[in-house]
Amino acid sequence: MRRPPRMSRLVTLCAALMLSTVLFAVPALAGTTSVSWDFSTGQTLQLDVPVEAGTIVLGEPAGSECTADVEVRNGTSTHPNNNLIVDLNGGTIITLDDFESVPNTTLVGSAAFVSTGSDELVASIVFTNPARDSSKTSSEGTLTVTCEPPPPGGGEGCTPGYWKQEHHFDSWELTPYETGDSFDAAFGVTSTYDWTMLEALDANGGGENALARHAAAALLNASHPDVSYEYSTAEIIALVQGAYATGEYEAAKDLLEYQNELGCALN
Repeated sequence: MRRPPRMSRLVTLCAALMLSTVLFAVPALAGTTSVSWDFSTGQTLQLDVPVEAGTIVLGEPAGSECTADVEVRNGTSTHPNNNLIVDLNGGTIITLDDFESVPNTTLVGSAAFVSTGSDELVASIVFTNPARDSSKTSSEGTLTVTCEPPPPGGGEGCTPGYWKQEHHFDSWELTPYETGDSFDAAFGVTSTYDWTMLEALDANGGGENALARHAAAALLNASHPDVSYEYSTAEIIALVQGAYATGEYEAAKDLLEYQNELGCALN
């Protein structure tokens, strides 16, 4: 099919996104975020009760490669059995055990992770000596997170005809979707026919039906790790919601159809 003029494609996509009832974050340039703490005047610790030292909430694009680095500096006093932990989304990724056992020392720790698109890192200090009820910390420290965004996508796409074939159902397994999932639930719309995802891929004709089959294929393409697709799942959902809000299906269908026919990298 004829490639849509690039300017009109961009204008159409932007217009559809503005009409969408769902807001999504436009990925910002990845970089470095830091938080510091200063307990040099003394902070009381209760046995086995973590005291939060610093928190970083990330909004980096999903798939960004990130590194968490923590540096903690002990003062002139010693506070044995104080441990520094860094949690990522509730799971510990860095532990510095007994970091205040020697005065005037600096310890560092590091861990790599891949961003989910919504991450929280919390640095805490916890006292763990069961022989005592409490202790103190006189430390200072810094938690730093550095992220590199994932490479831009584009240039690949599998057609509705690919995704609806039973012998390609194994390709669905690496996406969050199943053939029987609700099309309406996936896109946050109310369609005329209340399709499953597989039924939408097999919808015949133009108008809403044409958009449905290419929207379902686009969502599968964008969510498959081995397909380099132009649009993110959030952009596709917003585009489809904008089309349903206005009843103008053709422009959105054209954008997705073009991307879906660029060439399938899957089996």
